[in-house]
Amino acid sequence: MWQLRSDPEAQAEAAVMQVLPPCQVKCPIKESIQRSNVMISLLPDDPQKAREGIIQIGDFLYDRNPLFTICGYVCGICERECNYKTEGGAIKRRLLKKFLSDTYTAYLPQKPPLDIKKDKGKVAVIGGGPGGLMCAWELSKKGYEVTIFDSNQKLGGSVRFIPNYRLPEEILDSAVENLVRIGGIEVEREITVDRGEYSIASLKEQGYQAFFVATGTPHPRALTMGLKAVDWQGLENVMYGLNLLNDIRRRSIPPDYFKDKQVIVVGGGNVAFDAARTAFRLGGKVTVVCLESWDRTSKDAIPADPEEVEGAHQEGIRIIYSRGVKSVIGEDGKFKKVECPKCTSVFDEKGFNPKFDVDDSMEIQGDVLLITIGQASDRGLLQQSGLFDDGGRLNINPVTLQSAKRKEVFLGGDVRRVGFMVDAMAEGRQAADSMDKYLRGVNLARWLIKYEGSKAPIRESFKAEPAAKWTSPEKRANFEPFEIGFTLEEAIKEARRCLECGPCLSCKACVATGIQPELPTVKVEEDICSGCGICVSACNYGTCHLREVSILYEGREIGKKRVSFSDPVLCKACGMCVSACPSGARELSFDFSTIEKEKIHNEPGVVCFACRFGWGYAADGPVANLKSLVPVVCIGKVDATDILDAFQKGADGVMLLGCGEGDCHFQDGNQEARKKMYLLHKVLESFGIEKERLEVITSIDALGQRVPGIINSFTDRLKGLRTMKS
Repeated sequence: MWQLRSDPEAQAEAAVMQVLPPCQVKCPIKESIQRSNVMISLLPDDPQKAREGIIQIGDFLYDRNPLFTICGYVCGICERECNYKTEGGAIKRRLLKKFLSDTYTAYLPQKPPLDIKKDKGKVAVIGGGPGGLMCAWELSKKGYEVTIFDSNQKLGGSVRFIPNYRLPEEILDSAVENLVRIGGIEVEREITVDRGEYSIASLKEQGYQAFFVATGTPHPRALTMGLKAVDWQGLENVMYGLNLLNDIRRRSIPPDYFKDKQVIVVGGGNVAFDAARTAFRLGGKVTVVCLESWDRTSKDAIPADPEEVEGAHQEGIRIIYSRGVKSVIGEDGKFKKVECPKCTSVFDEKGFNPKFDVDDSMEIQGDVLLITIGQASDRGLLQQSGLFDDGGRLNINPVTLQSAKRKEVFLGGDVRRVGFMVDAMAEGRQAADSMDKYLRGVNLARWLIKYEGSKAPIRESFKAEPAAKWTSPEKRANFEPFEIGFTLEEAIKEARRCLECGPCLSCKACVATGIQPELPTVKVEEDICSGCGICVSACNYGTCHLREVSILYEGREIGKKRVSFSDPVLCKACGMCVSACPSGARELSFDFSTIEKEKIHNEPGVVCFACRFGWGYAADGPVANLKSLVPVVCIGKVDATDILDAFQKGADGVMLLGCGEGDCHFQDGNQEARKKMYLLHKVLESFGIEKERLEVITSIDALGQRVPGIINSFTDRLKGLRTMKS
């Protein structure tokens, strides 16, 4: 079983790089997606043996994202930039985290509190949503006494509005309660910080030195047509979708609340679809009316997640695209219908600025109208604390999140700008960093890093994404979760589908899991390099190039020549270029397999080169008839001279154990190995050595349980051959 390293050298692994996998670039908190995907791919397929590894992966994720167990249910923003999305389909990262969550949530109550001395002073976090929780977590890790003030009984903020069928309440409760417990964070519940003893001024008198305001957008936004408000006041059966979702969480609505009623939902975001699908579960026949287009490639595309829209379609919810609401019409004091003009565009150079064709209008009749076109902040605290400028706007430094009006106050999350849950989390961390600097008297200025997503490696084929596993629509008329997550076998298979396209320096999973003690680098001896360019064609990552260098004689330039060069940032050090180089100009500065190769003795038996990504535990015990097992990071990098050397030292046969087809960590290692085998078979036969003595096995056996049987079978076949010459 692999173990995450805990030695001092491993503590310095985190490397800040500008080039990252595109999924990590897209993630606001820059979660190490590739790294944990690799770790999942290395899990053994036995649930009991895998549990320890899952908890280690969870611990790694938890330190940076203590809400990752929630993200596994509701956040797949990283998948939007996956290099696989236009080929086999984006890697299902959200479901991989959901898979981890299934085990880690059960483990969370056993996780010990942070062992950190809280001696840096008191800070207040106002608002217990994702942004506030993340800020509190980070400040607590830095040694501050943190208190969260929240107006609700339960923390979680707007995440509490997500219906149970998408995010089970017990998952949310566990994540929030354990974050508070593990972080040693104090919580003041059902407290509105705006005036009196709970104003910011009063809290300062109580010793709080800095404040993070993350009160979110708890109030629904009024219905408008352009800049004009649409009047519906006084009509029965018109309500805000946000209030409906809140009432559902509080269990204050009966299960047949909308039975046999025609429900119209206005809005195109996730909240609108949460409200619509909730209304369906309450017995309603639902129609969604949205400004946006159905076309995902359009700038005016519907903002709701594709899974939300697909789920609504399956549940029989009607969706009317590109329509606004001009008027809400009632009859006898009750809602009757809405008048919906055509929306010709949603965004222009000014941003959100919808335009309508009022001559193209339609009426939609219904019994209930749910308005879900956005949310607004509570301005009470902001006004009472003097955080608005003369124009009534929040004047906040977008980099440090510090208020221009009060230097001890920092603001973030939806109260500053509405975004995804993970956007608020990122600002919570950003604010914690700024607050720490402010309290230490350090300049708040910080580097703005521009991240660049790495390109997909070259490969011949891509694996199709797994089909979504949902319960059938007719069984979804309840609030039980409908999504069926990955099994262990499915999670390992999906993690292996990841292209692992980011630089090794931004991942280092192979170092953390002990596959190799350090990252190797490729060096080029320019004096030997002939500039043939074979290395360029051998590299799947586009890191090998040819460049011109000067030829010097007695300090003078007498000409130029072409030599190869590897980009040190993007290079994977897979060794393909090294083994392909005909002049031996390329070498790995560190190759852990070299030590094992030197252990091959001059005696009969089988020499086996085994990929540690596919056969990670093959060398854990002695195997009969096995002369030597040489671990490598890819069989594609096993050099022809290594194989010939094994035969020269008396090996009866040589076997290469590679990853399963399409599972190679370096894309085409198996194919590269087979190319060598074809040529080596010819070479061996010229020396009177049968080609059957050299074999390649491509499969996955993380625990190495099949190795004894494979070696014995190979040995039995060798016995049928003539005796090797000495």
